[in-house]
Amino acid sequence: MTQIWFIAAAVLLLAELLVPTFFILPFAIGSFFAGLASLLTDNQNIQLSTFIIFSLVGVYLSVKVFGPRNKEKKSSAGFSEGANKYIGMTFVTTKELDIYDSTMQHVYGDDWQVVSKDKRIPAGTEVKVVNVNGTKLEVQTKEG
Repeated sequence: MTQIWFIAAAVLLLAELLVPTFFILPFAIGSFFAGLASLLTDNQNIQLSTFIIFSLVGVYLSVKVFGPRNKEKKSSAGFSEGANKYIGMTFVTTKELDIYDSTMQHVYGDDWQVVSKDKRIPAGTEVKVVNVNGTKLEVQTKEG
């Protein structure tokens, strides 16, 4: 039975090389220690228990200790990529802005549908982007 445990450990270790994760490695380690236990005793219950114990310890270590770290979660509160980079920016509107109807404006090199957040804004007024809602920039006057 000793040769079987060591052959199983070698086969599982080689199979681990084909898998991108450390999924099979704990079972290869469990087989190796079961092979060592078979050198000391012929009792198959002790060998199987050794395999199970070392495999479970290996699985626990691979998941809890060497697994993915979720402690440093990145929050998207300060996300300033893509369309959200416009939030807080100011520009001078070229057309009158309304609460209900959006107008096409050229803002920092891109064409956007622009809509007023709270009141009608005349053309030539400096406005601030307060929200990006889909493909629309919601703006209000710079004074608020």
